[in-house]
Amino acid sequence: MKKKKKKSNLLAQRSELTRTLLNILLLAVVAGLLVLSIVLVRIKLLQNTHQLGMALAQSYAVEETLTRDTLQDTALIAGQYIDEISSGGGTPEQIQHWMQSYFNKLTAIIGTALVDPYVVIDGQLIGATPWEGDADYDYGATQWYQLALQEHGMPVFSDVYTDAVTGQLVITLSMELAQPGDVLAMDIYIQNNELHNTLQTLPEGYSYYLCDDNGALLYAVSSWSTDGQSLQNVASYLVRCIQDGSLESYDAFFRDPSNTLRGAYYAVMDNGWMVIVTIPIQSVLMGDENIALYVMAGVALLLFTLLAALTVRDAMRWRRIKRADDTAHMLGDSFYAIFRINFRRGSYEAIKCAPDLVERLPPREDYPALLQLLCEHVKPETRQTFAESFSLESIRSRVDAKLADYGGDFQRQFGEVYHWVNVRTLYAPTLVPDEVILCFRDVDAEKNQQLQHMQVLQDALDIARRSTRAQSQFFSNMSHDMRTPLNAILGYCPLVRKSIADGNRDKAADELGKIEFAGRQLLTLINDILEFSRLEAGKVSMDRKEFDLAQLVQSIADLFRVHAQEADKTLEVTLDLRDSLVVGDANLLTQILNNLLSNAFKYSDAGASVHLTVTQLDFQQHSQYRFVIEDTGIGMSQDFLSHLFEPYSRETSFTAHSTVGTGLGMTIVQGLVRQMSGDIQVESTLGQGTRFTITLPLQRSDQKAPPAPVIAPDEPFSWQGVRVLVAEDNAMNRELLTELLQMSGAQVLQAINGADAVHTFLHEPPGSIDVILMDMRMPVMDGCQATRILRGLLRDDARQVPIVAVTANAFAEDMERTVQAGMNDHVAKPIDFAQLTQVVQRLLAGRSAPSGGKGNGSDERS
Repeated sequence: MKKKKKKSNLLAQRSELTRTLLNILLLAVVAGLLVLSIVLVRIKLLQNTHQLGMALAQSYAVEETLTRDTLQDTALIAGQYIDEISSGGGTPEQIQHWMQSYFNKLTAIIGTALVDPYVVIDGQLIGATPWEGDADYDYGATQWYQLALQEHGMPVFSDVYTDAVTGQLVITLSMELAQPGDVLAMDIYIQNNELHNTLQTLPEGYSYYLCDDNGALLYAVSSWSTDGQSLQNVASYLVRCIQDGSLESYDAFFRDPSNTLRGAYYAVMDNGWMVIVTIPIQSVLMGDENIALYVMAGVALLLFTLLAALTVRDAMRWRRIKRADDTAHMLGDSFYAIFRINFRRGSYEAIKCAPDLVERLPPREDYPALLQLLCEHVKPETRQTFAESFSLESIRSRVDAKLADYGGDFQRQFGEVYHWVNVRTLYAPTLVPDEVILCFRDVDAEKNQQLQHMQVLQDALDIARRSTRAQSQFFSNMSHDMRTPLNAILGYCPLVRKSIADGNRDKAADELGKIEFAGRQLLTLINDILEFSRLEAGKVSMDRKEFDLAQLVQSIADLFRVHAQEADKTLEVTLDLRDSLVVGDANLLTQILNNLLSNAFKYSDAGASVHLTVTQLDFQQHSQYRFVIEDTGIGMSQDFLSHLFEPYSRETSFTAHSTVGTGLGMTIVQGLVRQMSGDIQVESTLGQGTRFTITLPLQRSDQKAPPAPVIAPDEPFSWQGVRVLVAEDNAMNRELLTELLQMSGAQVLQAINGADAVHTFLHEPPGSIDVILMDMRMPVMDGCQATRILRGLLRDDARQVPIVAVTANAFAEDMERTVQAGMNDHVAKPIDFAQLTQVVQRLLAGRSAPSGGKGNGSDERS
């Protein structure tokens, strides 16, 4: 009996020991599971924090990039207006006054004490706010000046340096103006808080660093107080660690000057600058996990229950975190309304709702009900387009086409007023394959800023219009001034005849002197008008140089091919050129093609194609080149086409890309094409694409005129023996010119029109005519037609004989016509015989002696 009892107790002890061992083992397993769970939770928290930090750094990098782009756009616009003032003969005081006015208005938009603009014009430094010592400032040796000259009209940023006047860190944004050597520059105070949004949006405890591509600290926001050198040391350390990869891992940390353990997350901007955000790890892990681990290890049973509760709670929590994390990756936090649309079931879930729709909109319901409610707040004229663009059918078609981002701007009613709102549908098939995110952002403030900016431009336009009215007044005054000497000329003519009839030669001579004086006054006025017309034409800004057109086009296309591949679009280039080397302004042509190709890719969806065709067209001795840019993009409505080239005109549409820009691009293109004496045409169909056709006259390289011979200013010249063919239809002018030439010793042949001039030349022995003086406007055949025929004759002297246009057509376009026709030079009427003598002397200097031997009576030629 005792043995049985002893055996039972032994079995009970063994059973208890087994249970104890099982409990201990269970406790150990639970403790191990708890530790493992804590480790996994810690890893997941750090991974999410790493993703959040990288996304936050990228967001700040985008904001810094937008700020930089805004400053570049400001510089471009300012440069254009300064070029207009400078080319119009504006004084440094006028340029300085305009800069002060422009940047005072700009300060109200971007903030105070952000930029300090100045400009170099004709070697003179002009500042909107002059500083002491600017007259001795050696700008030519500065980096910003050298960079601007290298970039040829494109804005460029200098390295960071310390401003000698303010002692602050600055970077200089500079760009070369139209006149070589003229540069617009803006000192940007990079440490100004108004230049950055981090102070308002940076979470508590976070730190922010902005470094340039050399690792120099430009701007910082930290949670501790320290000097600038300490912050630079921290920033330099972080840059080194990021570059060598030691902070790449999600669980890589460092200790800041306050001995706080932090994670570092970064983004690199397109100009090489680096944005770094640091997050304290303690705030992520919510305390020291080791203490919780020790406590939970000592109370295994309690931890078991707690572990079960935590498991359930964490499962629910991670489910919410996962959904919020998916949404955060697609949207960020800048939208006032966010909906998840299940396009398979046709339902929605409100993640964030507009305040005026909260009471009327259930958290979940069928999507058509949501769309109907949204349409009620859209401006009536856009309502139908909005409903069609965001219907379930439209969303499904975009999903099938794998279109990840789609939307645009429209006006939505808030109470009694309308605000501009940006709407987007975002699709991420790897995260939520059956849903898209429909989100709305209020962009009314941005639109108002654009309107303010447009008002600044409008003010400048008003100034230009006032200048136009001033020109009209100038011509009115000029007409009055021209009539005054003309009245004297006509009035003294009968007096001269009377004095001659009376035999009073002295009085007649005096009256003739007054007629001559009045005539010279009238000539001076006419020359002033011609000079004014030449300046208004703006041709002084053209930079005519030789370049390879095919190479230029291919270089431009190469810049867009990478973008085309990334956007799932195609770019084709077709060249039909016989003469690739041309003379013209390559910079203006590059700007035109860049603008049109950029628009073609911007306003087209994935799968679209862009075709650039360049064709050479024969045009007499010169060539015209036709550039066709054709795309299969979204196109334009016929109503909008009539306003395409108007400033600030933009068409409201919902596209796969955000519409950016100010609406000045096509206006600029049209102005550049006209500056190059070209023509631009556009054809477009909404939803099918757009075709731009540009025709430009470009001179072939082999058509360049040889350099004029250099003549010593004191070299004597005699008309003796020079045979001159005078083609003039006006008998009085022909007689006058003949008398002047014969008085000087020249031999004159007369022709009454262009056809007569060609006939006379053909019937003279080859080489016997030394120079032809050709009027432009004549009956039967004008001077340009006659010159073309003469240059085309199969006689060496016809191609070599100097032909001088002697005409009253003295405008710039008339001079260009004479050059194109083959004439060598141009002398305006009334004829200045001394000027005519100099022109003929220069043209004959490089040729053999004239047939008359310059008065020696010989017909031989040296």
